[in-house]
Amino acid sequence: MRKFSVLLTLVLFLQLVLPLANIVQAEDESKSLYYLALGDSLAAGMNENGEIGFGYADLLAKNYQEQKSEVIFNKGFSYPGFTTVDVLKGIEENVTKPIYDLNGVSQNNVAIKEAIQQADIITLSVGANDILKNVNRSESGEFSFDTSGVLKSIQDVSVNYKKIFESIYKINPEVKMIVMGLYNPFPYIEDPAIQKQLSLLVTTLNNSMKSIVENNGGIFTEVAAQIAADAKTYLPNPQNIHLSEAGYQVVADAMLKNYLDALIREEDNSEGEIVKAPFTDIQNHWGKDYIDAAYAKGIMNGYEDGTFQPNANMTRAQVISVISKAFGLTGTNEAPFKDISHYAQQTQDAIAAAYEAGLIKENNGYFNPQGKITRSQLALILMRLSNIQAGQQYVPAKQAPFHDIANYDREAQLAITFLYDAGVVQGTSATTFSPKGNVTRAQVAKILVLAVNEK
Repeated sequence: MRKFSVLLTLVLFLQLVLPLANIVQAEDESKSLYYLALGDSLAAGMNENGEIGFGYADLLAKNYQEQKSEVIFNKGFSYPGFTTVDVLKGIEENVTKPIYDLNGVSQNNVAIKEAIQQADIITLSVGANDILKNVNRSESGEFSFDTSGVLKSIQDVSVNYKKIFESIYKINPEVKMIVMGLYNPFPYIEDPAIQKQLSLLVTTLNNSMKSIVENNGGIFTEVAAQIAADAKTYLPNPQNIHLSEAGYQVVADAMLKNYLDALIREEDNSEGEIVKAPFTDIQNHWGKDYIDAAYAKGIMNGYEDGTFQPNANMTRAQVISVISKAFGLTGTNEAPFKDISHYAQQTQDAIAAAYEAGLIKENNGYFNPQGKITRSQLALILMRLSNIQAGQQYVPAKQAPFHDIANYDREAQLAITFLYDAGVVQGTSATTFSPKGNVTRAQVAKILVLAVNEK
């Protein structure tokens, strides 16, 4: 049977009970995460009122910290007005700045090369100010572009990005680099001709940056479309080009998703050629990479009509089948369930293996294979797997503060409390867990791809 990491068990539940913003990659408990944010006012966290607050970098760091994991965070090298030239110059000159973490500016200083050397993850947002110097806005609100200046600046940004990556990797070749793409900072301009120019400018610069970033092993996060989808919420001040905290949350979510997707691709690349799933209904789905990986690993298949149906809820029989397959569960006896005889032998064997392993219980001779799996039920299965691997039962100090689990049996409460105590589960509110919520095929694909850990 494949090993099932306790830490990975915790990460799994983030897919079910928390929004994507609250998902973090599983780390060794003994290891702190060093996170360095470089760049301009967006990295610094300037908001729509022109004040330095919580930007995407702070939200990412805060999220990790809330999982009761130690994060060493510093955005002290991010400054409003910074260009790619400023970032590159700071690295070349090894500037020293005060550490700026979630508690504010510290009295302690650090040199940028030392900070880069320590970093596990570096995020970067810079390039907008290189271009904006070629955009003029008159007192009457009219815009004009220095076309030749814009084109030269785009070329300069590409060159400088390449140099920034080279400089960082020379100091720390193992660091993960995540770059934020640009968005249209002037969505309130009504002139369609200007909006067309702005759209072309943002797209051209993003494409140029993306090419450099990805060719140098970095992760590029597109945010222009997401911000444009609700500009009034994400850019609420027409006189200010900076995001609201809601806008920064969108950026943080997108960066984290891209990071997790990149980790999955890395794992697949290490195992050989990636096999793309042939399903017709996942091309634009958020779970496409996970579904591809689950298909490539032989964990999940689709339907005869060529679809995967990523948003369909999964039944108990389906979930047990894929879990048994994913973790290599095998049984020696038939399961004592009266309601599974009409299923294929492979499915019956998977249910029998899960029963023999102690993941599911006998219920008056019935399994209820067609019942939709709920979050509380999956919590039980995952905790039981984790307990088997740990060789001991989880014993909590106190129960999780969710009122809607009071009528559940002790083991279900333990499973939910187990995740809560680990700092993973915050619930759907401060006092609710929503244990009856269903689980989709895409969510299960993501869970299993993240969970399977060969040892």
